[in-house]
Amino acid sequence: MSSIPQTYTVSDFIEWQTKKQLVLAPEFQRGSVWTPSAKVFLIDTILNDLPMPQVYFRTKLNPQTQTTLREVVDGQQRLRSILEFASGSLKLTSKAPNFKGKTYRDLSVEDQEQFLAYRIPVVQLVNASDAEVLEVFARLNSYSVKVTPAELRHAEFSEPVKWTIYEAARQWAVLWGELKVVSTRDTVRLKNTTLIAEMFIALDRGLSDGGETQITRYYKAKKSEDDDYFTSFRERLDEVIDEILEHTRNDFSETTFFDAPNFLILFAAVAYLKGYMPVSKVAEGVNEFAGRGVSWDRASVNLATLAQAFDDASDDQGPHSQFVAATKSTTHRISSRKIRFEAVVQAIAADVSGA
Repeated sequence: MSSIPQTYTVSDFIEWQTKKQLVLAPEFQRGSVWTPSAKVFLIDTILNDLPMPQVYFRTKLNPQTQTTLREVVDGQQRLRSILEFASGSLKLTSKAPNFKGKTYRDLSVEDQEQFLAYRIPVVQLVNASDAEVLEVFARLNSYSVKVTPAELRHAEFSEPVKWTIYEAARQWAVLWGELKVVSTRDTVRLKNTTLIAEMFIALDRGLSDGGETQITRYYKAKKSEDDDYFTSFRERLDEVIDEILEHTRNDFSETTFFDAPNFLILFAAVAYLKGYMPVSKVAEGVNEFAGRGVSWDRASVNLATLAQAFDDASDDQGPHSQFVAATKSTTHRISSRKIRFEAVVQAIAADVSGA
């Protein structure tokens, strides 16, 4: 067996499929299970000339008949999606915003050419036995880094809940790229989607216990919801983040409020004061502030005081010691979140007596 890396165009795959030289479902491949959203996202990747993962073939060469048969051992669902779009039977949705509502036939000639000429990276396992194919993948997996829960969710789910959260994380790239609310290293591992998911949960259910297990449960609970279910949450998420960045970006980007745990608390506090977040156990101590609105003049002073207290954490008996201790503790537990949430709500709420 030899292993040969190459690239082939989409038009090559269409030709092989037409000539029955491509086997998409050998016995070691799963059936087609991708949702329409996942398929459209892949086509959008191709139309925007962005890279996609390698496809693995078992290439069977027959010297007697001088023919070649290509069995897809990894990448079947990607290729099915490509061929479905090429046939005109897949219509693009909002997951491909620049091409929404179009089939292949609706594309401009330039975009059709871009699609057909797109080069897919392929590794050919020439005349490999089943045992050799399994050995290749055992070796590939032995070098893999353990996936994060966020990466696992991204692989496991293909419903609108996953895509809505992923797209929000992608479109708020300034939080990760410039402001480092989540580090670049963690963003590569999709941990930025963890923070965005927590924001969606807060808007949907209120702030409560967090952590990866709770997020996965939310994904499972919302699997059957369509895109429309998440529309208002996404609009409110964008509005709240916009407002936070407008008023805090210049003065607070180097403080604890631009670390993920307290950025979430600040987000939840603003959402709560705008009337966008349901009342939950974490808000029991500040019920009277719900929907009151934010005073950013007060916030600039009081958030600075809280941030300074955290930086000067040696004073364990100061007036903000509980906030400091909660920030240092297990930040996804409700006990920690409740203390920090109440402190931030009181720090930024409008029309507070004595303000």
